[in-house]
Amino acid sequence: MEEEVKGIEIDSKTKELIKSWQQQATLLKKKHPKWSAAKIQKEMKDRIIRQAEAAIPTKGAKEYIEGVNAHLKEVEDSRNKAIDDIMRYMGRTNPEAVATVLYELDCGCIRACAVSKEGAPMGEMIMVSGKPVETGYDCSACREDGGAHSERCIDKSIIWPGDESELPSEEFRLAIGKKVFGDDYSMDDI
Repeated sequence: MEEEVKGIEIDSKTKELIKSWQQQATLLKKKHPKWSAAKIQKEMKDRIIRQAEAAIPTKGAKEYIEGVNAHLKEVEDSRNKAIDDIMRYMGRTNPEAVATVLYELDCGCIRACAVSKEGAPMGEMIMVSGKPVETGYDCSACREDGGAHSERCIDKSIIWPGDESELPSEEFRLAIGKKVFGDDYSMDDI
């Protein structure tokens, strides 16, 4: 993605706005340390949209914001479809797995691995593109680091197959989460 943005120059007003958003996100992280990166990201998205709606109340701006919201919904729908596809694949290739671990990266790609009832990885770690796949498409960020740079991970979670009534006990899910992600994993993460 870097090579796609090399020629773009950001003006000072935009830089100040981005810096302000980064500061707001940092304050949110401090105020709510148990919030996941996804929750902070959603809160920031909602704040930015509210600020934009308040600042630009014209009809054209509202249409623009509606377009942005429609695009965000497309992105979310694409993410949900990717997760559904990952769960189907993991169910086929690792039927004895109790869950699937997801690492969502800042480029939109998702790394996933099946997990055993002991909390150990099963099978291969797969990578799913966060963008519509085109012939020959390759995520430049993931190509550079293999999708393994921990600072690029914006959310990590465990997805349990089945519906609410089929979920294992909270104690079991917490124990698996701690084995996968470490002792910082808590009931808030379930």
